[in-house]
Amino acid sequence: MKKFLLLTLCFLILGLTACSQSHPSSRDKSASSTIITSSSTTARTNAYLRQLSGKQIRLTIGDQSFTVDLYDNPTANDLYEQLPLTLTVNDYAGWDEKVIRLDKKLSMQDAPDGDEPLYPEVGYYEPGNWIALYYGKIGYWSGKIPLGKISATNEQLKKLPDGETVTIEKQKL
Repeated sequence: MKKFLLLTLCFLILGLTACSQSHPSSRDKSASSTIITSSSTTARTNAYLRQLSGKQIRLTIGDQSFTVDLYDNPTANDLYEQLPLTLTVNDYAGWDEKVIRLDKKLSMQDAPDGDEPLYPEVGYYEPGNWIALYYGKIGYWSGKIPLGKISATNEQLKKLPDGETVTIEKQKL
């Protein structure tokens, strides 16, 4: 009887382990504890953060230039006030996003616990202090804040070269 219970317990543990969500180990260690199961209602819940502000910025990466219509939220406004910036865009291995690491943190005033980014979209990931260019589904993450809608296709963002210099500046309307 003990062997039967032990065997049943082993199969139960194996079954639960097989059904758990797996994420690449390349994710920032401080972020690994912040992942939450994806929610289809998240984007709607945070719709108030995605109202356009009327402010635009331009991202120039190599010979490509993209306009971003900033959302009207404190995090996007803080980014706008820090411009111009010259940084580097990098691949984020295993995820459908490019990252641009910032030197200075952005405001998290009135920010939700997290967000499930739309794509293509520009967002901010506070635990890693980077701007993210989303070109595919990444799910819900704590610490993500939407910044703006980018005038690029998912394919254009995906093909941006790793290690390229990016200039971010205010764009006059």
